[in-house]
Amino acid sequence: MSAQEALDAHLKRLLSRDADERETAIREILEVEPDAFPAIHRRLSELAESSDHEAMKELLGSVRDKARDEAGKKAAPPDYLSMLEAHPKLDSKPFRDLVSVLAMSRMLREIGTTPAARELVSIYARFGEFLRIDTQHQLEQLGERSIAALVEAERHPAPKIAHWASRQLDMLGKAIPSEAIQTNDPEVLSDILRAYGRARNPDAARLVISFANSERTQIRDAAREAVVLMGEVANWQLRDTYENVVGKKPSREWAWERTARELFSEFDRLRLSQVHVLFEQGLAAYKAGKLDEMAALFDQVLAQSPTFERSAEMLPGYLEYAKARFEDAPEKAARALRRVERLSVNTDSGKPAESLLLTLQARDLLNRHIADQILARRALELDPTNTRARRLIEQMTRGETEVEGRFRRYVAAFVIAFLALAALAVLALRKRPGPPSVLTPGAPGSREPAEPGPSEPGPS
Repeated sequence: MSAQEALDAHLKRLLSRDADERETAIREILEVEPDAFPAIHRRLSELAESSDHEAMKELLGSVRDKARDEAGKKAAPPDYLSMLEAHPKLDSKPFRDLVSVLAMSRMLREIGTTPAARELVSIYARFGEFLRIDTQHQLEQLGERSIAALVEAERHPAPKIAHWASRQLDMLGKAIPSEAIQTNDPEVLSDILRAYGRARNPDAARLVISFANSERTQIRDAAREAVVLMGEVANWQLRDTYENVVGKKPSREWAWERTARELFSEFDRLRLSQVHVLFEQGLAAYKAGKLDEMAALFDQVLAQSPTFERSAEMLPGYLEYAKARFEDAPEKAARALRRVERLSVNTDSGKPAESLLLTLQARDLLNRHIADQILARRALELDPTNTRARRLIEQMTRGETEVEGRFRRYVAAFVIAFLALAALAVLALRKRPGPPSVLTPGAPGSREPAEPGPSEPGPS
Protein backbone atom coordinates (compact mmCIF):
# COMPACT_ATOMS: atom_id res chain seq x y z
CA MET A 1 0.00 0.00 0.00
CA SER A 2 1.35 3.41 -0.97
CA ALA A 3 1.66 6.29 1.51
CA GLN A 4 -1.24 8.07 -0.18
CA GLU A 5 -3.48 5.00 0.04
CA ALA A 6 -2.52 4.47 3.70
CA LEU A 7 -3.35 8.10 4.51
CA ASP A 8 -6.71 7.95 2.76
CA ALA A 9 -7.57 4.70 4.55
CA HIS A 10 -6.68 6.30 7.89
CA LEU A 11 -8.82 9.37 7.20
CA LYS A 12 -11.69 7.10 6.16
CA ARG A 13 -11.56 5.28 9.50
CA LEU A 14 -11.72 8.65 11.28
CA LEU A 15 -15.12 9.10 9.60
CA SER A 16 -16.40 5.60 10.32
CA ARG A 17 -19.89 5.13 11.77
CA ASP A 18 -18.32 2.87 14.40
CA ALA A 19 -17.34 5.06 17.37
CA ASP A 20 -14.70 2.57 18.57
CA GLU A 21 -13.07 2.54 15.15
CA ARG A 22 -12.96 6.34 15.12
CA GLU A 23 -11.36 6.37 18.57
CA THR A 24 -8.74 3.83 17.49
CA ALA A 25 -7.96 5.88 14.39
CA ILE A 26 -7.36 8.98 16.55
CA ARG A 27 -4.88 7.06 18.71
CA GLU A 28 -3.08 5.75 15.63
CA ILE A 29 -2.28 9.31 14.57
CA LEU A 30 0.65 9.07 17.02
CA GLU A 31 2.12 6.27 14.88
CA VAL A 32 2.40 8.25 11.64
CA GLU A 33 5.70 7.85 9.78
CA PRO A 34 7.71 10.76 8.30
CA ASP A 35 7.35 9.31 4.79
CA ALA A 36 3.65 10.21 4.96
CA PHE A 37 4.47 13.93 4.64
CA PRO A 38 4.21 14.21 0.82
CA ALA A 39 0.79 12.50 0.89
CA ILE A 40 -0.39 14.85 3.66
CA HIS A 41 0.83 17.90 1.73
CA ARG A 42 -1.00 16.72 -1.40
CA ARG A 43 -4.27 16.01 0.42
CA LEU A 44 -4.22 19.33 2.32
CA SER A 45 -3.65 21.21 -0.94
CA GLU A 46 -6.67 19.48 -2.47
CA LEU A 47 -8.86 20.23 0.56
CA ALA A 48 -7.75 23.89 0.59
CA GLU A 49 -9.05 24.23 -2.96
CA SER A 50 -12.20 22.06 -2.78
CA SER A 51 -13.62 22.62 0.71
CA ASP A 52 -16.10 25.27 1.84
CA HIS A 53 -14.11 27.20 4.45
CA GLU A 54 -17.08 29.26 5.63
CA ALA A 55 -19.21 26.15 6.21
CA MET A 56 -16.34 24.51 8.09
CA LYS A 57 -16.03 27.61 10.27
CA GLU A 58 -19.75 27.64 11.11
CA LEU A 59 -19.73 23.91 11.88
CA LEU A 60 -16.72 24.22 14.19
CA GLY A 61 -18.33 27.16 16.00
CA SER A 62 -21.60 25.34 16.59
CA VAL A 63 -19.95 22.14 17.80
CA ARG A 64 -17.59 24.11 20.04
CA ASP A 65 -20.50 26.00 21.63
CA LYS A 66 -22.32 22.74 22.23
CA ALA A 67 -19.26 21.12 23.81
CA ARG A 68 -18.74 24.13 26.08
CA ASP A 69 -22.35 24.05 27.24
CA GLU A 70 -22.00 20.37 28.10
CA ALA A 71 -18.68 20.78 29.92
CA GLY A 72 -19.40 24.11 31.59
CA LYS A 73 -17.91 27.50 30.91
CA LYS A 74 -15.04 27.05 33.40
CA ALA A 75 -13.84 23.81 31.82
CA ALA A 76 -10.67 23.81 29.73
CA PRO A 77 -11.31 24.07 25.98
CA PRO A 78 -11.41 20.59 24.45
CA ASP A 79 -9.19 19.39 21.62
CA TYR A 80 -10.94 20.25 18.36
CA LEU A 81 -10.53 16.80 16.81
CA SER A 82 -11.80 14.95 19.89
CA MET A 83 -14.64 17.43 20.19
CA LEU A 84 -15.78 16.81 16.61
CA GLU A 85 -15.50 13.04 16.99
CA ALA A 86 -17.69 13.26 20.10
CA HIS A 87 -20.36 15.13 18.09
CA PRO A 88 -20.20 13.45 14.67
CA LYS A 89 -22.06 14.69 11.62
CA LEU A 90 -20.84 12.06 9.24
CA ASP A 91 -23.20 12.98 6.40
CA SER A 92 -21.90 16.54 6.30
CA LYS A 93 -19.10 17.28 3.84
CA PRO A 94 -17.81 20.28 5.87
CA PHE A 95 -17.58 17.93 8.87
CA ARG A 96 -15.61 15.32 6.90
CA ASP A 97 -13.29 17.96 5.48
CA LEU A 98 -12.72 19.59 8.86
CA VAL A 99 -11.95 16.26 10.57
CA SER A 100 -9.47 15.42 7.81
CA VAL A 101 -7.68 18.76 8.14
CA LEU A 102 -7.45 18.53 11.93
CA ALA A 103 -6.25 14.93 11.80
CA MET A 104 -3.52 15.77 9.29
CA SER A 105 -2.41 18.74 11.39
CA ARG A 106 -1.78 16.32 14.26
CA MET A 107 0.09 13.99 11.94
CA LEU A 108 2.32 16.91 10.96
CA ARG A 109 2.94 17.62 14.64
CA GLU A 110 4.03 14.00 15.17
CA ILE A 111 6.34 14.08 12.13
CA GLY A 112 7.95 17.15 13.71
CA THR A 113 10.28 18.27 10.90
CA THR A 114 10.70 21.83 9.61
CA PRO A 115 8.71 21.06 6.42
CA ALA A 116 5.94 19.65 8.65
CA ALA A 117 5.94 22.83 10.76
CA ARG A 118 5.89 24.89 7.56
CA GLU A 119 2.82 22.94 6.43
CA LEU A 120 1.14 23.61 9.78
CA VAL A 121 1.62 27.35 9.27
CA SER A 122 0.09 27.00 5.80
CA ILE A 123 -3.05 25.42 7.31
CA TYR A 124 -3.78 28.67 9.12
CA ALA A 125 -2.81 30.76 6.08
CA ARG A 126 -4.93 28.75 3.60
CA PHE A 127 -7.99 27.80 5.64
CA GLY A 128 -8.51 30.92 7.70
CA GLU A 129 -8.80 32.44 11.14
CA PHE A 130 -11.04 29.71 12.58
CA LEU A 131 -8.05 27.30 12.64
CA ARG A 132 -5.55 29.79 14.10
CA ILE A 133 -5.89 28.66 17.73
CA ASP A 134 -5.58 24.99 16.82
CA THR A 135 -2.51 25.69 14.65
CA GLN A 136 -0.89 27.61 17.50
CA HIS A 137 -1.50 24.68 19.83
CA GLN A 138 0.18 22.20 17.46
CA LEU A 139 3.18 24.53 16.97
CA GLU A 140 3.54 25.01 20.72
CA GLN A 141 3.85 21.25 21.11
CA LEU A 142 6.60 21.23 18.48
CA GLY A 143 8.60 23.70 20.57
CA GLU A 144 11.93 24.75 19.04
CA ARG A 145 11.27 22.56 15.99
CA SER A 146 8.73 25.18 14.89
CA ILE A 147 11.17 28.12 14.98
CA ALA A 148 12.50 27.81 11.43
CA ALA A 149 9.00 27.70 9.94
CA LEU A 150 7.94 30.75 11.97
CA VAL A 151 11.08 32.67 10.96
CA GLU A 152 10.17 32.09 7.32
CA ALA A 153 6.54 33.05 8.01
CA GLU A 154 7.69 36.45 9.32
CA ARG A 155 8.26 37.33 5.65
CA HIS A 156 4.87 35.98 4.53
CA PRO A 157 3.22 38.14 1.86
CA ALA A 158 0.07 38.39 3.99
CA PRO A 159 0.79 40.96 6.78
CA LYS A 160 -1.62 39.18 9.12
CA ILE A 161 0.35 35.91 8.89
CA ALA A 162 3.70 37.73 9.20
CA HIS A 163 2.55 39.56 12.34
CA TRP A 164 1.15 36.36 13.80
CA ALA A 165 4.45 34.51 13.20
CA SER A 166 6.41 37.28 14.93
CA ARG A 167 4.06 37.10 17.89
CA GLN A 168 4.50 33.31 18.13
CA LEU A 169 8.28 33.66 18.12
CA ASP A 170 8.05 36.28 20.84
CA MET A 171 5.91 33.92 22.95
CA LEU A 172 8.60 31.25 22.52
CA GLY A 173 11.30 33.72 23.60
CA LYS A 174 12.83 33.58 20.10
CA ALA A 175 11.91 36.99 18.74
CA ILE A 176 15.47 38.02 17.73
CA PRO A 177 18.10 35.97 15.87
CA SER A 178 20.50 35.72 18.84
CA GLU A 179 17.68 34.13 20.86
CA ALA A 180 16.40 31.90 18.06
CA ILE A 181 19.73 30.11 17.60
CA GLN A 182 19.95 29.06 21.25
CA THR A 183 19.48 25.32 20.82
CA ASN A 184 21.49 22.16 21.47
CA ASP A 185 20.05 20.36 18.45
CA PRO A 186 22.34 20.80 15.40
CA GLU A 187 19.54 19.85 13.02
CA VAL A 188 17.23 22.51 14.47
CA LEU A 189 20.02 25.10 14.33
CA SER A 190 20.78 24.22 10.70
CA ASP A 191 17.12 24.67 9.76
CA ILE A 192 16.97 28.02 11.57
CA LEU A 193 20.04 29.30 9.72
CA ARG A 194 18.54 28.28 6.38
CA ALA A 195 15.26 29.92 7.39
CA TYR A 196 17.02 33.25 7.96
CA GLY A 197 18.58 32.81 4.53
CA ARG A 198 15.21 32.20 2.88
CA ALA A 199 13.71 35.14 4.75
CA ARG A 200 16.69 37.28 3.66
CA ASN A 201 16.72 38.89 7.07
CA PRO A 202 19.56 41.47 7.17
CA ASP A 203 19.46 41.56 10.99
CA ALA A 204 20.55 37.90 11.04
CA ALA A 205 23.25 38.15 8.35
CA ARG A 206 26.24 38.70 10.63
CA LEU A 207 25.14 35.89 12.94
CA VAL A 208 24.63 33.49 10.04
CA ILE A 209 28.08 34.32 8.62
CA SER A 210 29.69 33.53 11.97
CA PHE A 211 28.41 29.95 11.73
CA ALA A 212 30.02 29.56 8.30
CA ASN A 213 33.20 28.60 10.19
CA SER A 214 31.56 26.13 12.56
CA GLU A 215 33.43 22.95 13.45
CA ARG A 216 30.29 20.95 12.70
CA THR A 217 29.99 20.22 9.00
CA GLN A 218 26.18 20.17 9.13
CA ILE A 219 25.97 23.65 10.67
CA ARG A 220 28.78 25.06 8.54
CA ASP A 221 27.13 23.94 5.31
CA ALA A 222 23.74 25.28 6.43
CA ALA A 223 25.21 28.69 7.25
CA ARG A 224 26.96 28.94 3.89
CA GLU A 225 23.77 27.92 2.13
CA ALA A 226 21.94 30.64 4.04
CA VAL A 227 24.51 33.24 2.97
CA VAL A 228 23.95 32.27 -0.66
CA LEU A 229 20.18 32.55 -0.17
CA MET A 230 20.61 36.05 1.33
CA GLY A 231 22.73 37.17 -1.59
CA GLU A 232 23.27 40.90 -1.84
CA VAL A 233 21.51 41.46 1.51
CA ALA A 234 24.58 40.06 3.31
CA ASN A 235 27.17 41.92 1.20
CA TRP A 236 28.41 44.53 3.67
CA GLN A 237 28.42 42.03 6.57
CA LEU A 238 30.52 39.70 4.39
CA ARG A 239 32.99 42.50 3.65
CA ASP A 240 33.29 43.45 7.34
CA THR A 241 33.86 39.84 8.36
CA TYR A 242 36.46 39.38 5.63
CA GLU A 243 38.37 42.43 6.87
CA ASN A 244 38.27 41.17 10.47
CA VAL A 245 39.49 37.68 9.52
CA VAL A 246 42.07 38.48 6.83
CA GLY A 247 43.22 41.83 8.16
CA LYS A 248 42.59 43.79 4.99
CA LYS A 249 39.59 45.08 3.10
CA PRO A 250 38.25 43.07 0.16
CA SER A 251 38.60 44.57 -3.31
CA ARG A 252 35.96 47.12 -4.24
CA GLU A 253 35.39 45.24 -7.47
CA TRP A 254 34.31 42.06 -5.72
CA ALA A 255 30.60 41.24 -5.78
CA TRP A 256 29.09 39.50 -2.79
CA GLU A 257 29.69 36.08 -4.42
CA ARG A 258 33.45 36.67 -4.69
CA THR A 259 33.64 38.04 -1.15
CA ALA A 260 31.78 35.03 0.23
CA ARG A 261 33.97 32.61 -1.71
CA GLU A 262 37.20 34.23 -0.51
CA LEU A 263 35.95 34.42 3.08
CA PHE A 264 34.93 30.76 3.14
CA SER A 265 38.31 29.74 1.72
CA GLU A 266 40.05 31.66 4.50
CA PHE A 267 37.81 30.02 7.08
CA ASP A 268 38.73 26.59 5.71
CA ARG A 269 42.45 27.38 5.72
CA LEU A 270 42.38 28.52 9.36
CA ARG A 271 40.22 25.61 10.47
CA LEU A 272 42.33 23.00 8.69
CA SER A 273 45.52 24.41 10.19
CA GLN A 274 44.08 23.58 13.62
CA VAL A 275 43.03 20.17 12.34
CA HIS A 276 46.60 19.42 11.25
CA VAL A 277 47.87 20.35 14.71
CA LEU A 278 45.40 17.91 16.32
CA PHE A 279 46.36 15.24 13.79
CA GLU A 280 50.09 15.56 14.56
CA GLN A 281 49.37 15.40 18.28
CA GLY A 282 47.35 12.24 17.67
CA LEU A 283 50.21 10.63 15.74
CA ALA A 284 52.63 11.50 18.54
CA ALA A 285 50.28 9.96 21.12
CA TYR A 286 50.04 6.79 18.99
CA LYS A 287 53.82 6.45 18.76
CA ALA A 288 54.04 6.94 22.54
CA GLY A 289 51.50 4.16 23.12
CA LYS A 290 48.89 6.54 24.55
CA LEU A 291 45.98 5.02 22.66
CA ASP A 292 43.13 6.70 24.57
CA GLU A 293 44.65 10.14 24.00
CA MET A 294 45.27 9.28 20.35
CA ALA A 295 41.66 8.20 19.79
CA ALA A 296 40.32 11.40 21.39
CA LEU A 297 42.53 13.59 19.18
CA PHE A 298 41.71 11.67 15.99
CA ASP A 299 38.00 11.95 16.84
CA GLN A 300 38.37 15.73 17.02
CA VAL A 301 40.10 15.74 13.64
CA LEU A 302 37.26 13.82 12.00
CA ALA A 303 34.61 15.91 13.76
CA GLN A 304 36.09 19.08 12.23
CA SER A 305 37.06 17.57 8.89
CA PRO A 306 35.24 14.31 8.05
CA THR A 307 37.09 14.10 4.71
CA PHE A 308 40.55 14.87 6.13
CA GLU A 309 43.10 14.11 3.42
CA ARG A 310 45.51 12.23 5.71
CA SER A 311 42.84 10.09 7.33
CA ALA A 312 44.44 6.90 5.98
CA GLU A 313 47.29 7.43 8.46
CA MET A 314 44.82 7.09 11.31
CA LEU A 315 43.83 3.53 10.40
CA PRO A 316 46.66 1.65 12.20
CA GLY A 317 46.11 3.66 15.37
CA TYR A 318 42.36 3.14 15.41
CA LEU A 319 42.80 -0.58 14.71
CA GLU A 320 45.31 -1.01 17.54
CA TYR A 321 43.05 0.97 19.88
CA ALA A 322 40.12 -1.31 19.02
CA LYS A 323 42.18 -4.41 19.77
CA ALA A 324 43.33 -2.96 23.09
CA ARG A 325 39.76 -2.15 24.14
CA PHE A 326 38.18 -5.27 22.64
CA GLU A 327 37.67 -7.01 26.01
CA ASP A 328 37.18 -4.26 28.57
CA ALA A 329 35.33 -1.67 26.41
CA PRO A 330 33.67 -3.38 23.41
CA GLU A 331 31.50 -0.30 22.67
CA LYS A 332 34.59 1.90 22.24
CA ALA A 333 36.26 -0.82 20.17
CA ALA A 334 33.22 -1.07 17.87
CA ARG A 335 33.13 2.72 17.42
CA ALA A 336 36.80 2.78 16.42
CA LEU A 337 36.33 -0.15 14.04
CA ARG A 338 33.44 1.60 12.30
CA ARG A 339 35.67 4.62 11.74
CA VAL A 340 38.29 2.35 10.20
CA GLU A 341 35.63 0.89 7.91
CA ARG A 342 34.47 4.35 6.82
CA LEU A 343 37.97 5.69 6.25
CA SER A 344 39.09 2.64 4.28
CA VAL A 345 36.30 2.55 1.69
CA ASN A 346 37.33 0.78 -1.54
CA THR A 347 40.53 -0.57 0.05
CA ASP A 348 41.51 -3.89 1.63
CA SER A 349 42.64 -2.22 4.85
CA GLY A 350 39.08 -2.33 6.14
CA LYS A 351 38.95 -6.13 6.21
CA PRO A 352 40.62 -6.55 9.66
CA ALA A 353 38.20 -3.99 11.09
CA GLU A 354 35.20 -5.70 9.55
CA SER A 355 36.49 -9.04 10.85
CA LEU A 356 36.74 -7.74 14.41
CA LEU A 357 33.30 -6.14 14.18
CA LEU A 358 31.79 -9.46 13.12
CA THR A 359 33.64 -11.14 15.99
CA LEU A 360 32.13 -8.66 18.44
CA GLN A 361 28.65 -9.34 17.07
CA ALA A 362 29.15 -13.12 17.19
CA ARG A 363 30.45 -12.97 20.75
CA ASP A 364 27.54 -10.83 21.87
CA LEU A 365 25.08 -13.31 20.35
CA LEU A 366 26.91 -16.25 21.92
CA ASN A 367 26.67 -14.68 25.35
CA ARG A 368 22.92 -14.53 24.76
CA HIS A 369 23.00 -18.25 23.92
CA ILE A 370 22.78 -17.75 20.14
CA ALA A 371 25.64 -19.55 18.41
CA ASP A 372 25.96 -17.90 14.98
CA GLN A 373 28.93 -19.63 13.42
CA ILE A 374 28.33 -17.86 10.11
CA LEU A 375 29.42 -14.53 11.60
CA ALA A 376 32.51 -16.02 13.24
CA ARG A 377 33.56 -17.95 10.12
CA ARG A 378 33.01 -14.89 7.95
CA ALA A 379 35.26 -12.95 10.35
CA LEU A 380 37.93 -15.61 10.02
CA GLU A 381 37.67 -15.55 6.23
CA LEU A 382 38.19 -11.78 6.17
CA ASP A 383 41.21 -12.01 8.48
CA PRO A 384 42.78 -15.48 8.96
CA THR A 385 44.97 -14.03 11.74
CA ASN A 386 41.91 -13.20 13.87
CA THR A 387 42.55 -15.53 16.81
CA ARG A 388 39.52 -14.21 18.66
CA ALA A 389 37.21 -15.46 15.92
CA ARG A 390 39.00 -18.83 15.92
CA ARG A 391 38.54 -19.24 19.68
CA LEU A 392 34.91 -18.24 19.33
CA ILE A 393 34.29 -20.96 16.76
CA GLU A 394 35.88 -23.50 19.13
CA GLN A 395 33.60 -22.35 21.94
CA MET A 396 30.56 -22.73 19.70
CA THR A 397 31.68 -26.20 18.68
CA ARG A 398 31.88 -27.19 22.36
CA GLY A 399 28.50 -25.58 22.96
CA GLU A 400 29.92 -23.28 25.59
CA THR A 401 29.32 -19.56 25.87
CA GLU A 402 32.03 -17.33 27.22
CA VAL A 403 29.95 -16.56 30.29
CA GLU A 404 29.36 -20.26 30.95
CA GLY A 405 33.07 -21.00 30.43
CA ARG A 406 34.09 -18.35 32.93
CA PHE A 407 31.45 -19.55 35.37
CA ARG A 408 32.65 -23.14 35.17
CA ARG A 409 36.25 -22.09 35.68
CA TYR A 410 35.26 -20.05 38.73
CA VAL A 411 33.28 -22.96 40.16
CA ALA A 412 36.16 -25.37 39.60
CA ALA A 413 38.61 -22.98 41.25
CA PHE A 414 36.26 -22.54 44.19
CA VAL A 415 35.81 -26.30 44.67
CA ILE A 416 39.57 -26.90 44.54
CA ALA A 417 40.22 -24.13 47.04
CA PHE A 418 37.50 -25.45 49.35
CA LEU A 419 38.90 -29.02 49.26
CA ALA A 420 42.42 -27.74 49.90
CA LEU A 421 41.26 -25.77 52.94
CA ALA A 422 39.32 -28.77 54.22
CA ALA A 423 42.39 -31.01 53.88
CA LEU A 424 44.58 -28.51 55.74
CA ALA A 425 41.99 -28.31 58.51
CA VAL A 426 41.94 -32.11 58.90
CA LEU A 427 45.73 -32.30 59.08
CA ALA A 428 45.87 -29.54 61.63
CA LEU A 429 43.37 -31.34 63.85
CA ARG A 430 45.32 -34.59 63.69
CA LYS A 431 48.65 -33.01 64.70
CA ARG A 432 47.28 -30.98 67.60
CA PRO A 433 48.60 -32.54 70.97
CA GLY A 434 45.97 -33.66 73.42
CA PRO A 435 45.77 -32.51 77.09
CA PRO A 436 48.28 -34.20 79.48
CA SER A 437 46.94 -37.34 81.19
CA VAL A 438 46.47 -37.22 84.96
CA LEU A 439 47.33 -40.67 86.40
CA THR A 440 47.23 -41.73 89.99
CA PRO A 441 50.74 -42.55 91.25
CA GLY A 442 51.19 -46.24 91.45
CA ALA A 443 48.23 -46.88 89.31
CA PRO A 444 48.64 -49.21 86.33
CA GLY A 445 50.42 -47.34 83.59
CA SER A 446 51.94 -44.83 86.02
CA ARG A 447 55.71 -44.47 85.86
CA GLU A 448 55.98 -42.83 89.30
CA PRO A 449 56.70 -45.22 92.28
CA ALA A 450 54.15 -45.36 94.98
CA GLU A 451 55.04 -43.56 98.19
CA PRO A 452 56.19 -46.03 100.86
CA GLY A 453 53.56 -46.52 103.54
CA PRO A 454 54.09 -47.47 107.20
CA SER A 455 56.00 -50.72 107.46
CA GLU A 456 53.90 -53.65 108.33
CA PRO A 457 55.15 -55.93 111.10
CA GLY A 458 56.67 -59.07 109.73
CA PRO A 459 55.88 -62.52 111.06
CA SER A 460 57.09 -63.04 114.45
